[in-house]
Amino acid sequence: MMLQLYDPKPIMMKHFFLIPLLICLLLSSCSTPESFKNFDSETWKNDRYACDNKRMQLVEDFEKIKQDLIGKKEYVIRNVLGKPDNEELLEGNQRNYYYYLEPGSQCTERNKMSEANRVGVRINAIGKASEIFYKDPIQKIKPE
Repeated sequence: MMLQLYDPKPIMMKHFFLIPLLICLLLSSCSTPESFKNFDSETWKNDRYACDNKRMQLVEDFEKIKQDLIGKKEYVIRNVLGKPDNEELLEGNQRNYYYYLEPGSQCTERNKMSEANRVGVRINAIGKASEIFYKDPIQKIKPE
């Protein structure tokens, strides 16, 4: 009597097409949602700590997407706004992400919170944005 060993080739070939499909799904799940495509995310991300003063020019566009960010997962926030300039750990596994809007002392002392205006994004315990706020309210210029 001959002992037949298990041959994994048929199973591997059968599921081989799933690997590219899974990779494609993973890559698309981490991309920027369509509703944020009109926001200049790259300029925002490249102006770390707002030291180049480019983020303030994007505030009007940020206001347009601000409400759409509420309820989004943390990875979506990071895809749109980038790594936060500062982070604050709160009770109950909540965090505040801070993104500076104007140059200030954070440009030279990155380990301290600056008094410069900034956007705060509260990430709740389940990893979703629950609130977006400014340190100082943004003054909108109304046309006369």
